Amino acid sequence: MYEGRRAELLTIRQPRWAFHAVPSASASGLWECDLATEQLIWSDGVYDLFGLPRGVAIDRAATLAQYVPESRIAMECHRVAAIRDKTGFTVDAQIRVDGAVRWIRIAAHVECIDGAAVRLRGAKYDVTLERSLIAA
Repeated sequence: MYEGRRAELLTIRQPRWAFHAVPSASASGLWECDLATEQLIWSDGVYDLFGLPRGVAIDRAATLAQYVPESRIAMECHRVAAIRDKTGFTVDAQIRVDGAVRWIRIAAHVECIDGAAVRLRGAKYDVTLERSLIAA
């Protein structure tokens, strides 16, 4: 029994193990951003949230352009503070996808190596329905 749990833990520690574990139809996905290069890696679910073809190269600036201005500012403020403080954040933001506005929830944490922030990792969820029910 211990060996099975140990194997499970070893699997979880693999850096990109979960990127394909989230079902693509779940309106959610995992992502990471290398802070030195700003390179983004997305699971299929995040491509779907942003209305982009799965597997295409992702440009962070182009992605940010999809955010409604107020949401982009709020998200960037949370991001800067999390990197500075080496913590994490959760924020709801609006993005434009094919002319429609969609609400997403971004949950992120900062990965550090030797005390330096090197990567952001997290999940993004479509919360459009949740937000519409709250507003009703």
